[in-house]
Amino acid sequence: MKTARTVVVEALMHQDQAGYANLVLDAALKNAALSPQDAAFASAVFYGTIERRNTLDYCLNAYLKGGVQKLDSAVRAILRSGLYQMRYMQSVPDSAAVNEAVKLTRAFRKSSASGLVNAVLRRAGSMDLSKAQFQNEAQRLSVLQSVSLSVAQLLLAHYGSEAEDILAASFAPAETTIRTNYLVNSDQQLCEYLQQQGVEAVQGGIPGCYRIRCKGSPAQHPGFLQGRFYVQGEPSQIAACSLGVQPGQKVLDLCAAPGGKSLALAGLMQNSGELFSCDAAPSRVPLIEQAMKRCGVRIAKVMCADASQYNEALANADRVLCDVPCSGLGILGKKPDIRYKQLDDLQSLCTLQYKILENAAKYLNKNGVLVYSTCTINPNENTAVVAKFLREHPDFAPAELPYIPAGALQDEVRGITILPDRCGMDGFYVARLQKKAENENKS
Repeated sequence: MKTARTVVVEALMHQDQAGYANLVLDAALKNAALSPQDAAFASAVFYGTIERRNTLDYCLNAYLKGGVQKLDSAVRAILRSGLYQMRYMQSVPDSAAVNEAVKLTRAFRKSSASGLVNAVLRRAGSMDLSKAQFQNEAQRLSVLQSVSLSVAQLLLAHYGSEAEDILAASFAPAETTIRTNYLVNSDQQLCEYLQQQGVEAVQGGIPGCYRIRCKGSPAQHPGFLQGRFYVQGEPSQIAACSLGVQPGQKVLDLCAAPGGKSLALAGLMQNSGELFSCDAAPSRVPLIEQAMKRCGVRIAKVMCADASQYNEALANADRVLCDVPCSGLGILGKKPDIRYKQLDDLQSLCTLQYKILENAAKYLNKNGVLVYSTCTINPNENTAVVAKFLREHPDFAPAELPYIPAGALQDEVRGITILPDRCGMDGFYVARLQKKAENENKS
């Protein structure tokens, strides 16, 4: 039978080759049959090792002649995960982390490396990073906050000294945020139900939003399975609720997977009207369909559709939400893979974002409302895209957002940037645009 640490090493070896961290770990846990406690430990070590990879490698490289990358894949994974436990998990004694790492080395038939693993971990575990010297601030952030050099450079360019606080906030324990499914129960009914279930719930910054604490995964909770609530980050809820939908309207969610924003829209529409939930990836469309079915949404028409290409069936809409593909720099805490992006394709990404925004605007009726949102804090993907659109489309005007979290930055197009260090939630951007009536355009 596999141990939790064995599962971690195998998953890290696969992660080194390719794949998204969450999918790699899910597959590893599925095949391991660990106890809930061991699975939780494995998850913590696996994600933590990926999150802190640059820092761990810096410490390890100080005591390895050829560097971490020259090591055998299994030995590299054992060293990284062992050092993570030593430096960042107070519940694991250093001696236990070292001893278990040596056992793993033998279990993976790398006995010849057991002496190296023992010696390197003991020395790297006590390394004083406060005395480390770096060539420049970008390199320091890249190492100490575990991001690629290009991510560090981008954040420094736009946020200066606050870049370190932004990155440090990405290591904070993530809060679980849910939203009331108004098609099944009211806020009061949900709160009463959660209290009966022993779930602690605290009101978030907008109606229907709650931060909860519960044992186990909220996606396995009976209330989730019954469609009473769904898991959705507060910034995503802000984006959906900023659209100002009403029952009976025609509403488009152009980049809808996995479906959380569409669920919020359907609840606010009270299952009345037309809701088109679209996504360009065929593999993600079933996720939307499953969410709609679980939560009792009857008005959704789920489609596989490219948001950048015009579709006549979507014309004459009252409201359009385009939560566009982005660099994801606001959700480093949720998706550790993003930390090491090289950002080489940012210009092409911005071009796609603008194309989606322009296409989305074509669907709106006069006086219609459009919300543009991303889960990045890169102004080039946010303010710059919206500002360019407004310059080139005088029939649109920026509109005030109904929900602005404390600490959010507001730009010249009335959009808001939610920064993790200031707002205590994922980084996000939301802008609301109003299509002018014809007589306004002529005046």
